[in-house]
Amino acid sequence: METTVNMRTDILQRISRAAALHGISRTGIIILIVKEMMKRLPDPDSAGSMVRYQAEGKPDDWHAFHLRIRMDEYEYLLDLRKLFKMSVSLIIAYGVDRYLDKLMGDTGTDNNRFANYMVIREIVDTIICWKLYWGYPHNISKHIPIFQDSVP
Repeated sequence: METTVNMRTDILQRISRAAALHGISRTGIIILIVKEMMKRLPDPDSAGSMVRYQAEGKPDDWHAFHLRIRMDEYEYLLDLRKLFKMSVSLIIAYGVDRYLDKLMGDTGTDNNRFANYMVIREIVDTIICWKLYWGYPHNISKHIPIFQDSVP
């Protein structure tokens, strides 16, 4: 999956330095940050609010950065956009400011904390519910409604 984000140059420079220092691609650094934000996502309280974007700046302050990511990683970004009510570029900037130094200081960083992506529809008392799974539960049959009746 290919996508493009409009990033502030100072944020991209920080990502580039971390990537060069740790031998990880810039996209890899961005995905590490996104996954860290997924772990730390507070209960969303922004329902009904508009998506926030980065403050405008001079044209030279911005760079169009092209990402080539897996489809599940793209879905993570879309989910975070909806839950945080932030543009993808603001999510990345926020994550760089808050988590980049910690992540790069953690030598045990696992690049595969979340792998796979599932969306399950469930109806509870006539209300449609959607469950987003950032990863693959060990006993998946307990989480999928069509299998719940057949699980002992």
